[in-house]
Amino acid sequence: MTPTTERGLEAMGEVCSSSLSAMHRNQIGREPWPDLSSFDPSAYPVALLQEASEHWAERARAEHGSVHQFSQVSHALCVARAPLEVQGALARLITDEVRHAELCARMAAACAPGAPRPQGWPTPQAPWEEAPLEGDQQEIYAWAARAVLIACCLGETISRPLLEAVVIVATDPVAEAVGRQILRDEQLHATFGWELLAWLLPRIRDFEREQLERVTLPAAFAALERSTSCGISANELAHTTLTIRRGSPNLGILSERQQAQLFYMALEGEVFAGLRRLGFDPASAWANRH
Repeated sequence: MTPTTERGLEAMGEVCSSSLSAMHRNQIGREPWPDLSSFDPSAYPVALLQEASEHWAERARAEHGSVHQFSQVSHALCVARAPLEVQGALARLITDEVRHAELCARMAAACAPGAPRPQGWPTPQAPWEEAPLEGDQQEIYAWAARAVLIACCLGETISRPLLEAVVIVATDPVAEAVGRQILRDEQLHATFGWELLAWLLPRIRDFEREQLERVTLPAAFAALERSTSCGISANELAHTTLTIRRGSPNLGILSERQQAQLFYMALEGEVFAGLRRLGFDPASAWANRH
């Protein structure tokens, strides 16, 4: 085990046995990792470091939550005897999210060594009910369609432009490299979600698809707006210009206004378009989100 890897595992929690650590490292280390040892915290004011640490720690917890969500979907589709190709793709997504959680946790620790470790994170909670594993195949597929719609078609699709902006505004090369490495996976995750949802829809019953559009989608839009728009409505941003560029020292943090603008732009430009291709009416779902 290299010193850099050991420090990374220590940032995540207790160091596992050498064999488990090697398995973990071989799975998540598909690309050269950012050299976090080159990060120089003395170049930045304490207030900025603390803000950045909180930002990256929050993202680490969100990525950890994605591990939980994709694991649930993988379990359910395995029980439903979905094609092995689906299982293989989900295994890749789970591994990616573990990588992302570790990267973000290590960046948080680089900014503030006292950043909470995974043992101190809250237990992940999925934004849906437990999978109906005792149900028939169509019932499990309908549950999976709901989960994939929320986690991938909405969540991962919105995440990509936000991460693109993080990479642009980061003036520190380490923060930029961390954001860029996570960004490499986000397009794949979104594409996976749209492809899997398209595969699932013909395999569920008409009333289950109707419920997706009438109940799941409006509720998911409302939850996503609450978590991502920073309380800024689309009307407040009407006729405004989005500016994403490097300026003052930045460790990968977007302003609330930038995040809200990117959210609404991605929603209208990418999410709505993808939903229309699948035969949904996203404008009606958005209007009924409350």
